[in-house]
Amino acid sequence: MAIPPDIKDSIAKVKPLSQSAVRLMSIMADPDHTVAQIAAVVESDPILTGNVLRVVNSPAFGLRAKISTVARAVSYTGGNMVVGLALHLCASGIFNNPLDGYESQRGSLWRHCLFTAIASREIARFSDGKADPEVAYTAGLLHDIGKAVMSAPLGDSARKIIAIADKGEMPDFVAGEAKAVGTDHPEVGEAIAIHWSLPGPLREVIRHHHAPSKAKEEYRTLVYAVHLGDFIAMMSGTGTGADTMLYLLDHDYRNFVDISAAELEKVILDAGQEYQQVVESMFGSEEEMQ
Repeated sequence: MAIPPDIKDSIAKVKPLSQSAVRLMSIMADPDHTVAQIAAVVESDPILTGNVLRVVNSPAFGLRAKISTVARAVSYTGGNMVVGLALHLCASGIFNNPLDGYESQRGSLWRHCLFTAIASREIARFSDGKADPEVAYTAGLLHDIGKAVMSAPLGDSARKIIAIADKGEMPDFVAGEAKAVGTDHPEVGEAIAIHWSLPGPLREVIRHHHAPSKAKEEYRTLVYAVHLGDFIAMMSGTGTGADTMLYLLDHDYRNFVDISAAELEKVILDAGQEYQQVVESMFGSEEEMQ
C-alpha cells in the first residue's frame, strides 16, 4: 500500500525523539550494555535525571534510604524503566493523546504499550536466545505508534469496521483500516520509525507485529515475541479501544517461542503485577497516568 499524502504530511510533523531516548534505545540494543552507560545518558539530561530520581524514590519502590545519585537510581530502576521514562517525556504527544478514531481515552496507548513491553520481554526469555528481552521491551513500547497518526483519518470508521468484522466479512481490524483509510497503523508506524531513524529490529516489529510471519527471518522471533505480548496486553484488559481483540493470533508463535500453557499463564500474571508496580512508581496511579 502507498500511504495517502495527507497521512504522510502528518507523519512528517511528528516531533523527533530526544537525543537521550535515541541513545538509550541504542545502548539497550547492545546485550553487553552497562549501568554506567545508561547513567551517563541520564546525567546529560536534567529533566530525565529528575524523573529517574523521582521514580526510584517513590513509595512503590519502598526503599528505606533516599537515592540521590543517578548511578544508584539506574541500578534500582533498570534500563527498561529509564527508556520508558525517556520515551514518555519526549513523545507524550504520541502516547498520551486520546485516540478518537479507536474510541479510546487519553493515555490508553501508553498503558497498552507499557503492558505489551513487559509481556514481550518475558516472552522473549523463552526464545532460546533468538530474541533479546531488552530489545523486545523497547519494541513493545513502540509497536503501536502508528495509531497516534491513524486516529484522525479513521474518524468514525471504527464502528463500521467492527460491524463488518462481526459478520465475518473482514479478517481483522488492520484490513478494516486499509479499506477505510488506504493504509494501516503498522505501515504508518513503520513510516514514523523511519522518520525517527529507529534501528532495523524496532522498525520490523512495528511493521509486522500483526503479521509476524512476514518479518525478515533474522528478526522474526523478536516480532513473534511482541506479537504474543500484544495479545497478552489485550487479553489482560489493556487495549487501545474499539479495536481490542479484533486481530488474528498467529499460532505459529509456538515454532519461535518454546513456552508451555502453564508458563504462559505465569507470564500473564507476572506481567500484570509488574505493570501495576511500574504505573505506581512512574505515575502514582492509573488515573494520574492519563
